[in-house]
Amino acid sequence: MARVAESPRLRMMVPRLYGLVDLEAILDRRAYRQAQLILSEMGDNLQKLVVTDAHRKSVRAISDHSVVLLLGSPAAGKSTIGASLALGANDIWRCSTIKSTSPEHLERHIDPKGGQFFWIDDAWGSTQYQRDRVEAWNQVFPLMQGALKRGTRFLLTSRDYIWNSAKAELKLQAFPILRKSQVIINVHDLTLEEKARILYNHIKLGDQPTEFRERIKPILPKVAQNYNFLPESARRLGTSLFTDDLIPTQSGVIDFFERPTEFLEQTIEGLSPAAKAAIALVFLNGGRVRSPVPMDAMTAPAAAFGANTGRVRDDLQALNGSVLNFAEDEDGPYWTYRHPTVGDAFAAHVAKSPELVELYLAGAKPETIVREVVCTGVEVRGAPVVVPPSLNELLVGRIASLAGYSLVSFICYRSNVAVTKLLLEQRPDLRNRIGAFSTPLRDDIDVDLAIALNRCGLLTEEERSEFVEAVRQSAVEEADDSFIEVNEIRELLHQQEYDDILLEARDAWLSDIDSHVRKLRSEWDTEYAPDDYFDKFRNAVENFTTALGTNIKQEEIKAQVDSSVRSAMLRMYSDYEETPTVTAPLQQSKSKSDSLEELFRDVDE
Repeated sequence: MARVAESPRLRMMVPRLYGLVDLEAILDRRAYRQAQLILSEMGDNLQKLVVTDAHRKSVRAISDHSVVLLLGSPAAGKSTIGASLALGANDIWRCSTIKSTSPEHLERHIDPKGGQFFWIDDAWGSTQYQRDRVEAWNQVFPLMQGALKRGTRFLLTSRDYIWNSAKAELKLQAFPILRKSQVIINVHDLTLEEKARILYNHIKLGDQPTEFRERIKPILPKVAQNYNFLPESARRLGTSLFTDDLIPTQSGVIDFFERPTEFLEQTIEGLSPAAKAAIALVFLNGGRVRSPVPMDAMTAPAAAFGANTGRVRDDLQALNGSVLNFAEDEDGPYWTYRHPTVGDAFAAHVAKSPELVELYLAGAKPETIVREVVCTGVEVRGAPVVVPPSLNELLVGRIASLAGYSLVSFICYRSNVAVTKLLLEQRPDLRNRIGAFSTPLRDDIDVDLAIALNRCGLLTEEERSEFVEAVRQSAVEEADDSFIEVNEIRELLHQQEYDDILLEARDAWLSDIDSHVRKLRSEWDTEYAPDDYFDKFRNAVENFTTALGTNIKQEEIKAQVDSSVRSAMLRMYSDYEETPTVTAPLQQSKSKSDSLEELFRDVDE
């Protein structure tokens, strides 16, 4: 034990050791308090954690790049690995560890002096991609890039399908290290031994009675070999609340792993009215509600499920550690989901009942509503709550007072024609955003608004003409090829307008490549590696010359681009200083793999 207390490197590679030592004895008061906050987020997962290859890769990424992006499917264990890294960074690097909940929160807390560790869980949305946050992230990326130079580290997690949507719209050139620091957690790549040890820990340290563990003990080796094994499913198997209706036979337990969503939904549907109201309380508040919860906040969910508010408060406590989690951050205690998939399952439960959808629209925060629901006929992965036409006016009434940016994002990606018309009637000022666009046009949400209104048949000819002028200016003055690459932008232009813009761009900058490269070089920030700085420009030249065809000497232009860019990059490299890195321990001795039967021999003791 003395060796554990003296070795932060050992604790970094075996995070469950943090639960075995007196943290107050090895950390200063500030670091100890931050460690307590991280541990409160993890619940009891730390002692059950198994160090997998994904964990070791994550340590390597945070060491080599000071940034790690953990990607994986729901219930793959991203948050648990993330929390263990945050705790290790607090210990080994003495970083000031901050659990950030948004880009705005991160921006407020970045210290110019550096020495911080930011943990951003589900950075671009917990269950679905939140497009309305992209601009905020794009604005904070340069600050994050600068903070890297001063020793600050960043840990971000995301579901893989959310990241695949986000990366197309994030300006990663402002934070390029994010492309190099990804660790993909593929649960199907877990070794058989890793799966077995994860399963053993959750059953052995769970709350299942001895009789249940005795009955499933012979089945566990088969469970570990199942292709659909998920760490979160293993946790649920070890938690009695989730197995009330489970038949502990081989087929029953295997089915539990192969249909985790259905079993979770069945668990929620079988809860008492007060327990459902307790989950609804968290759901109505966007997945997090401060404690102590005001009595008036409990009124709506309690009434919806026919429960007494006092019982709802009792069931908050009863569900702690299974469905819900009582945690704490720098602002104090709060209630949240034990795992994000609980929010998925409860949303599916709500979606089955128009009355519950109405409850949600009436009681949830407007800023939560625009990020969670979709209108009839619109599909967004991870958004099962669909607003029926009968509730359109209630929806619009609840969200109409939000900031323009949030409503524009909602119109572009979640609204249908009927709701968009209602919104524009109440918020005609949204139309004023059409005309003031930023370059590149493909990244501007207001361009998406023009496209959405055109799709709905709501874009006026005057607004279309303003859009065409913006396309012309961005193409001619900024070499913006968005109108060539993005079909939806191209469709807003008449053929003659399209041809005229191409010819004007040819005469403006394609005939003077050197001047445009010098302009781009003058805008370069020395904190960013020059490697791929000119890639977008090269791509734009390729698109413009292809579109112009015989109207331009393509090979001559490309040769000129190569020469100008090469010369510019030589000067840029002389000004660039690469960020130094501080490594963490990567070695770990592996124990000899036992047979599965031997591993589970005492799981029922």
